[in-house]
Amino acid sequence: MKRIEDFYLPGMPQQQVFLFFQKVYRLMKKISDSKLQPKLSHFSNAITAFDAALKSVPNNHLAEKVSVENKDRDRAFEAICREADMLLAENPALGQKLKSILSPYDNLSQKTDEEKVSLFNTFLAELENQLNNVLIDDTKLSDYVSLLKCSNRAYKQYSEAYKIELTGKCLTHETVRTRKEAEKTYKKTVEFINAMLIYNGDTEYGAITDQINHVIRKNKKVKHDGTVYV
Repeated sequence: MKRIEDFYLPGMPQQQVFLFFQKVYRLMKKISDSKLQPKLSHFSNAITAFDAALKSVPNNHLAEKVSVENKDRDRAFEAICREADMLLAENPALGQKLKSILSPYDNLSQKTDEEKVSLFNTFLAELENQLNNVLIDDTKLSDYVSLLKCSNRAYKQYSEAYKIELTGKCLTHETVRTRKEAEKTYKKTVEFINAMLIYNGDTEYGAITDQINHVIRKNKKVKHDGTVYV
């Protein structure tokens, strides 16, 4: 019988545990059982409170820059998708080629901001490779591609600098309180899902359980930093 694996959350740095909560919550949302929804709602509220506490840490200007670049990335990618739709009518051959390149990236909304870095890099590399020998007179498309490339690079740089800034930083009591609450609601949600799997079997949600366990195993391999909690 499948079950969500145990994971020692207190040993994780604050930023790592927040991203971990985001990823597992998005996977847990795929479980449609109505009895689980109150647990998921409490988990979501706890994550939101933890996020707000983290963002209230002083000297958080880098977090604002990370947020701006992330929004610019999404806007640029959405604009490229719109241009592809328009090109289908104006230049069917080019429009179809662009749509085929875009098709594997339909589920970006399910990805975290950090996961988008490598996905956008892969997309941009494939786009340049496929369209390298194609004459593109669509200046808007070129501008959006350039914006995506610049914003993705800036997001990565600001994000890495932000993590370095947080490393070793003493956090506020509010951050510790909201983190503990998020850990508690995560544990209760996992216990409920594992009970569901015992009672109902894992036929319907076995694949989701595997995905959650994959996220857990990946995080177990991440080296912990020396963050101090007060």
